[in-house]
Amino acid sequence: MSGGTEANATALMPSSTRRLPLATRGEGVWIWDENGKDYLDGSSGPVAVNLGECHPDVVAALAEQAATLSFAHRLQFRNEPVERLARDVVSLLGEDFDRAMFVSSGSEANELALKLAFMYWDAQGLPEKTRFVTTTNSYHGSTLASIQISGQPRYSAAFRPLVTENERVRAPYLHRIRIDESIADPAPIVLQRLREDFAGLDHERTAAILIESVGGASAAALVPPPGYFELLRELCDEYRMLWIADEVMAGFGRTGSWFGFQHWAAVPDLVVFAKGVSGGYAPLGGVGLSRRVSRALLEAKGAVSAGHTYSNNPLGAAVGVATIEVMRRDGLVAAADARGEALGEGLRRIAERSGSIVDVRGIGLMWGVEFGDAATGRPFPPSAEFTPRFVESCTAEGLLVYPARGGIDGVNGDAVLISPPLIISESEIAELLGRFERALRRLETEA
Repeated sequence: MSGGTEANATALMPSSTRRLPLATRGEGVWIWDENGKDYLDGSSGPVAVNLGECHPDVVAALAEQAATLSFAHRLQFRNEPVERLARDVVSLLGEDFDRAMFVSSGSEANELALKLAFMYWDAQGLPEKTRFVTTTNSYHGSTLASIQISGQPRYSAAFRPLVTENERVRAPYLHRIRIDESIADPAPIVLQRLREDFAGLDHERTAAILIESVGGASAAALVPPPGYFELLRELCDEYRMLWIADEVMAGFGRTGSWFGFQHWAAVPDLVVFAKGVSGGYAPLGGVGLSRRVSRALLEAKGAVSAGHTYSNNPLGAAVGVATIEVMRRDGLVAAADARGEALGEGLRRIAERSGSIVDVRGIGLMWGVEFGDAATGRPFPPSAEFTPRFVESCTAEGLLVYPARGGIDGVNGDAVLISPPLIISESEIAELLGRFERALRRLETEA
């Protein structure tokens, strides 16, 4: 039997058909492979590594907690890190929230939120409210229930026999309305469609709408127009539905606010978070409960034990506490706002010089670049494989970006997310933009 690196590599089930480099070291926004090649992390991994690689304060917190208390099951013990983290999260969410629950991922957290919404209505004497709504172009996780509730058909295609379609409302895709319908100001159309779509829902059986505050990997940073979430709040109240805000990507400073929904004057009933809450240093996600929901559940049940083995884990919680402390101390939420302006402006300048960019959109340090024919705004044909080819071109330049292919209808549409760690410097943003444009020029030259 052979041994060594090659044998060990073949033991792992591949997660991609592409040959991936072997990462060996990371520091800040940089990762190095086994050949010493550097990569600027322009996407924070999957928009998770908000503090970059190997932040000393988070590493120290993880080591200290591992040496003190590594595990305490939620049905046997409380633990100080998770109670501290709950207080921190609730304070960041605002005065309308008073409880939090923790799991290990965004997929788990979204499923937990669905359970909580059903339990809320059941406590109100409405157990028939078992259906959920999301938007087209949305993604909420990779477990079966979270795939089923996602509105991006590309993600559920391989599992179609196992999932059923849910009701959808149209996503606030401003660019596509502007191009496809030749409307200069698509915002009123988006709001009108939201009203129309809500009116057609099965209100008696619908428990909640699950919606990303800023569209993520499936839609490349769709930012709703002013008034969108205020109207959503009104409609949820009118039709007796809960609003679940999916902040898995947008939460914890990514958009230049602690949570994406805080850019608007409307408050959800449940807030789902993951990724940035631990900066990618530990598996951690959770749900923030509004006072309205938590009090109804506590009055009806006294406690909620809808968790998993690693729910309320002290290691993950300690990392979450340390991550929030670093973000507060170093002003990283404000930095995301300021650095995001520079990043967005740089991407727009590149778009002006390119024949392959049709839209640049985003907020804070969460930006989407949509590709197509710049002269017409039309998408490239799927057969052109533009997104995977661009990702490969960026990798060759030592830049990591996150693909968001098929965002128009699950088949058509090419885009990437540009969402570097919140600690990125001005000079590193300039380097990111340079590598991005060189990768794009190479692809455009090949075409």
